[in-house]
Amino acid sequence: METSALAQQVESVERSVAFLQQEHLVLLTGLRLEILHLRKRCAELSCELNERLTRRTQADVDAEQEQLEARLECAEQRLEERECGLSDLRLELRRKGALAGALQARLRDEERRFLDELKRRSHKITALGRQLRQQTDVAAQLSFQLHSARFRLYHQTDGGGGEEDEGEGEEGDEEEEEDEEESEEGSPESDWSLSAQASPEVVERQPPRVYMPSPRSRRSERVRECVPRVRVHGPEEPRAMPDPALFLYPFRHRLLPLHASLGRICRESSQSETSEGRRSRYRSESPVRGRMEPDTTDL
Repeated sequence: METSALAQQVESVERSVAFLQQEHLVLLTGLRLEILHLRKRCAELSCELNERLTRRTQADVDAEQEQLEARLECAEQRLEERECGLSDLRLELRRKGALAGALQARLRDEERRFLDELKRRSHKITALGRQLRQQTDVAAQLSFQLHSARFRLYHQTDGGGGEEDEGEGEEGDEEEEEDEEESEEGSPESDWSLSAQASPEVVERQPPRVYMPSPRSRRSERVRECVPRVRVHGPEEPRAMPDPALFLYPFRHRLLPLHASLGRICRESSQSETSEGRRSRYRSESPVRGRMEPDTTDL
C-alpha cells in the first residue's frame, strides 16, 4: 500500500516536471524569435541612419546653423525687450507707488482738516444755538412785557382817567405845599402875615390848586410805561419763560391791529371800570369847584 502510494506520487511529480519543461521550451523559443526580430530592426535603422548622414552636405549644415543662430538672436532680442519693458514697468510702479503714498497722506490731512472743521462748526453751531435760545427767551420776555404794557396803556386810556386826575391832584398838592414852604422861608412878610392871621377866629383852609399836566407830559409818561423795564431800570433777575399761549391770537384777530384785538377781548371787562372811573372823576371835580368858589368871591 505504501509502495503504491509513493509510486503514484513519483509519477505525478514526473508529469509536472515534464509539463514545466515543455512550457519553458515554448517560452525560450518565443524569446529567441523576439530577439532576432529586434536585431533585424536595429540593423535596418542603423542602415537608414548611415544613408541619411551620407546624403547631407556641408551647405545644409551651415544653413541649419545660421538658422539656429538667427533664431537665437531673435530670442535674445525679445528677451532684452522684455527686460527693458519690465524695468520700465518697475519704474512706473515705483512712481505710482510714491504718488499713491503722497495722495494717501494728502487724503489723511484733508480728512483730519475736515474733521477739525466739522468739530469747530459743530461747536459754533451749539454756541449759536445756545445764544439763539437765550435771545429767544429775552425776546419772549420783552414781548410779554411790551404786550402787558400795551394792555395796561389801553386800560389806562379807557378807564383810568379818574385815577390819573386823582394822582395829578395829589402831585399838585405836594407842589403847592413845597411852594408855600419856600415862600415862608424866603419872604420876610410871611411872619407879618402869620401874626396878622393869629386870631381866635377860625381860619378857613384854602383849597389846593389842581395841577393839570400838559398832553406832552402825559404822552411821555405813557411812552415811558410802554418801554420795557429792562431798559428803564436796568437788568433784572432771570425769570422763567412766559406762557406762549398769551401771544397766540385767533385767526380773526391776526389781521387786526393790536389795540383793536385787545379792545375786543377786554371791552366787556373794562366797561364797568370806565363807568366807575368817570363817576369818581366827576365826584372829585365837584368838591374842588365848591371849595374854589369862596376864594373867587373874596377876591
